[in-house]
Amino acid sequence: MDQHPEQVQVSQDGQTVWVHSADGSTVGRFSRRFGLDVHRTVTEQLQGASQCLHCTHEPPTHADWVLFCRLMREHFGIQVDVGLLTMAPA
Repeated sequence: MDQHPEQVQVSQDGQTVWVHSADGSTVGRFSRRFGLDVHRTVTEQLQGASQCLHCTHEPPTHADWVLFCRLMREHFGIQVDVGLLTMAPA
């Protein structure tokens, strides 16, 4: 899958990362305050699929960040560099 720079966005304060799929859906959000969300694309949801693939709602750990990066690659073929955010290992 071709990677486009607009697929991975980081907030100006470095606290949140959003990942967008080829159909324009936001399929991932990693927040240092609120955890991670990995969602199916809107296209899949309109075809009857549920929204969440893996979601947490608590402050994340370094292991959660590594998991988020892996899930983006596995589910969507989108490479999110683990070095994009610096988080102390738990």
